[in-house]
Amino acid sequence: RYLASKFGCLAKAIEYLHSQKIRHKDLKPSNVLLGRDNLWLTDFGSSTDFSMLSMSATENGERGTPKYFAPEVALYERNGRSADMFSLGCIFLEMLELLR
Repeated sequence: RYLASKFGCLAKAIEYLHSQKIRHKDLKPSNVLLGRDNLWLTDFGSSTDFSMLSMSATENGERGTPKYFAPEVALYERNGRSADMFSLGCIFLEMLELLR
């Protein structure tokens, strides 16, 4: 029940980041800390401010964690906020598996 209550909190956290023109770019379960009444996103080392850009492509270097890459990130294609949403979906699938 506790974990089930965190789906909306996590989605709201990502929505807030995006409203502030920030893309996390490395969303994965180990970067989500759960407290009794709170949720924290951590590891903003790969994040970017996209206030001037709507899309980006990473030529080389750190792109996050491959298991949680959106297909366009894995292919070094232009990507946007939807790449964070893909990673969020991967996290949700893992959460659902724990709830089974």
